[in-house]
Amino acid sequence: MQNVLPAPEKTGLNISALHWAGFLGIAVLVLVTSGIGLPSVLVVALGVTGMATLVLCWLGIGRLATGLPERRLYWITVSWCAPLLFARPLFSGDINSYLAQGLIAAKGFDTYLVGPAEALGADSPVTLAVSHYWRDTPAPYGPAFVALARTIAHIAGDGFVPTLLLHRLLGLAGIALMAWALPRLARRVGVSPSIALWLALLNPLVLWHVVAGVHNDGLMVGLMVAGLELVLMGAAKTGAARPALIAAGVIAVSAAANVKIVAVAGLLFVGVDLFRRATPTGRVAVALGLPAGFAAVTAAISLGSGLGFGWVRVLSGVSGQVHSWMAPTNELGFLVGGVGKIFGADLTDGAIKVFSLVGAILGLAVGARLLWLTYREKMHPLYGAGLTFAAMLVLGPVVQPWYLLWTVALLAVSLTTDRGRWILAGISAVFGVLLPPANGGAVSLALGYLIAVVLIGGTLFFLKRRNLLPEIRFRKSRT
Repeated sequence: MQNVLPAPEKTGLNISALHWAGFLGIAVLVLVTSGIGLPSVLVVALGVTGMATLVLCWLGIGRLATGLPERRLYWITVSWCAPLLFARPLFSGDINSYLAQGLIAAKGFDTYLVGPAEALGADSPVTLAVSHYWRDTPAPYGPAFVALARTIAHIAGDGFVPTLLLHRLLGLAGIALMAWALPRLARRVGVSPSIALWLALLNPLVLWHVVAGVHNDGLMVGLMVAGLELVLMGAAKTGAARPALIAAGVIAVSAAANVKIVAVAGLLFVGVDLFRRATPTGRVAVALGLPAGFAAVTAAISLGSGLGFGWVRVLSGVSGQVHSWMAPTNELGFLVGGVGKIFGADLTDGAIKVFSLVGAILGLAVGARLLWLTYREKMHPLYGAGLTFAAMLVLGPVVQPWYLLWTVALLAVSLTTDRGRWILAGISAVFGVLLPPANGGAVSLALGYLIAVVLIGGTLFFLKRRNLLPEIRFRKSRT
C-alpha cells in the first residue's frame, strides 16, 4: 500500500492562523521592497523575515494538507498571490529582457539574431534596464513566448508597469492551468489531490518566481501539466481512447515546449506510456503521430507568428553563456579553476565546458534509463518525467531556483511516500529563501540574513515559551 501523510491529532494548529500569518509575511515583503527608502540591510532583513514566515507557514499547512478541501487551498493560493500582483519585480530582472525582446519583435527585427543593444540602441532606457549579460544576446525562448511578448509590446509599448502587469497575467494563466490539472493528475497516480496542490501550487517558488518574479516558467509548467492531463484523460484505461483529447493534450504540451523546450520531456514520457499500452497498429500511430503532432504545432507557431525557426539555432548557446553558480557542473569547474590559479593556470572556462559535456552525456543516459523503466511499467510516466527534470537540474549547465518548479509540479502528483514529499518540500523551502529580495554588497546581505535569522528565531522561541507554538503529533498511518 502507498504511504500517505498520516492524519494529525488535535493539537490546536490553526490553518487560518497559518494562512494569515503567511499573508502577513508576504505583505511585509511587498512593503519593504516597494521603494519606501529603507537601507538595503533592513530591506534584506525584513524581506527575508517575511519570506521565511511564509515558508514556515507553508510547511505547517503541509502537515495538515491531507484533510483540507481543495477549495480551501485554492483560496489560500489566491490570497497569497494577491499582494504580489502589486509588488515590484523581485529576485530577478528577467522582466526587463522580456520587455526588450517583445519590442525587438514588434519593431520587425529577428529577435533570434540580434540583442537589445543592436536592435534598440545601446543607450535606450529599455536596453540599459537589461542585465549587461544579456544586452548583446538573442532571445533564448521559443516562438510561443516571444509572440506573446510581442503582443504585449504592441499593447504596452515600452511602458514598464503595463508590461509587468500583462506578463503577470500570463503567469496567472499558468497557475490557473496548474490548479485545474494537478488534482486530476494526482488522482490518476493515487496521490491526495490536496497534498499535490499544497506541494506544487502553493509552493513558495510559485509565489516568488512566477507571480513576483514574472518568469515564463509558470506559463510553461501550466501548459505542460494541463496537456499531460488531457493526453492521459484521452488514453484512459476505461473505455475507448479519445483521440481528440489526446490531440488537444499534444497541442498544449507542444505549446509549452515552444515557450521553453524542456517541456518536451513530458511528451516523451506519456508517449512511451501510450506506446506501451497500444495495440501493434496503435503503436505505429503513437510512434508517428506524437512526433508529427509536435512538429506540426511547432511549425504552426513558428511560421504563423512570423518568427521562423531561428529559435532552434540558439537553444544551446544563449543561457549557457553565463556560468550559473548554482549548477553543480559549474561548481566543479570553479573548483578546478581555483586549483589552477594556485599554479598560475586559467582553467575555469575549459573545466566548466568539460563538466558541462559530461553532465549532458550523463543526463541523456539518465533520461534514457527512466524512459526504459517507464516502458517496462516500473514507474509512472509522470514520476519518470519529474525525475528527468531533476536530473536536468543536477547535471545541467544552468540552474535557477524557479527551474525547480519543472520537477516539483510532476513529482508533487506522483510521489507516493511521505519521505519523498518532505524532501521535495525541504528543498523548496531552502530555495524559497535562497535569493535575497534586494541587491546589496556582501556585508549588507550577510548582515541582513543574520538579522532575519535572529528575528525568526526569537519569535519562534517566544511562541514556544508562551505555549503558542503547537506541537504536531501523528497517528500511525494504516495504509
